Amino acid sequence: MDFKLELEKFINEIEKKIQESLPVGQPNNLYEPFRYIMQEGGKRIRPVLSMICAGVVGANPYDATKSGAAIEILHNFTLVHDDIMDGSPLRRGRQTIHMKWNRDIAILTGDVMVGYAYSMLPKPSEHVRSEQIMNIFSNELIEVCEGQVLDMEFNDRKDVTMLDYINMIDKKTARLIEAACLIGAHIGNANDAQLRTLKIAAHNIGLAFQIQDDLLDMLADEKKLGKKIGKDIIEGKKTFLILAAKEMSIKESDKDLIDDFYNKNGLPEQFIPQMDELFRRTGAYELASEQIRTYFENTYVELKNLEENDYTRMLTWLISSIENRNF
Repeated sequence: MDFKLELEKFINEIEKKIQESLPVGQPNNLYEPFRYIMQEGGKRIRPVLSMICAGVVGANPYDATKSGAAIEILHNFTLVHDDIMDGSPLRRGRQTIHMKWNRDIAILTGDVMVGYAYSMLPKPSEHVRSEQIMNIFSNELIEVCEGQVLDMEFNDRKDVTMLDYINMIDKKTARLIEAACLIGAHIGNANDAQLRTLKIAAHNIGLAFQIQDDLLDMLADEKKLGKKIGKDIIEGKKTFLILAAKEMSIKESDKDLIDDFYNKNGLPEQFIPQMDELFRRTGAYELASEQIRTYFENTYVELKNLEENDYTRMLTWLISSIENRNF
């Protein structure tokens, strides 16, 4: 199997399903922003994972296309609302919805996206496991909201620990990737052992993915990233890097810089080079990279429990691609 070609086919099918689902009616101020965010692309990692997981358990991956598209719409809903709460001007190199339209429109756009996402999940007459799929989807929506609130609460806290951070990214990021994999597996009528393996593997991927995002916020190419480098520093986010640097800083000047970050809920853009030096000096970058490697190694170990087929091999290949991403 040519994994790259198969991936392109999956993405094309997902895009087709998303475009078919996009509303075209009135009011235009509600549905145009919906189309705007869904037509601006994205990596489509979650629906692709969902399709591959259906194949891993022996089903036709294309049976998971529609539910995969629902997951992608839900993911983009979280981005719309995240951008509002963070005051972000750009998403994937384009204006965010609250900037291009306004805050109220962005809130309502996110709300209607959730409704459309639910409408794309299989009905009881369409799949024997529709109830399990709906429960996974609903629980993920609840947990991503919990994760977002925890992230917001961190802004006012100076005592955030690494354990607090892991709990937050577990809910905000990892659970959606986990849900994508489990829904695909349920579409394929996976057995309990397969579900357990994919759940653990997906959880590790999700945690690694968020720490990668923290790292790339400082180290990625700005054009590829589609937003300003150091955005987390400016917004005062308690990322893996900040928490690691705080734990490992020895020099008084480093501690003073971190105190400034905490006291001011972030630092202006001109401080980003200093924060970059801080992360290098304290070993925060190195620790983040090591943690990412550990999560991916755990994933590969877990995948060995699956019976090998073309799609388990494709899943391993895709995870390796995610591990080596640079945006």
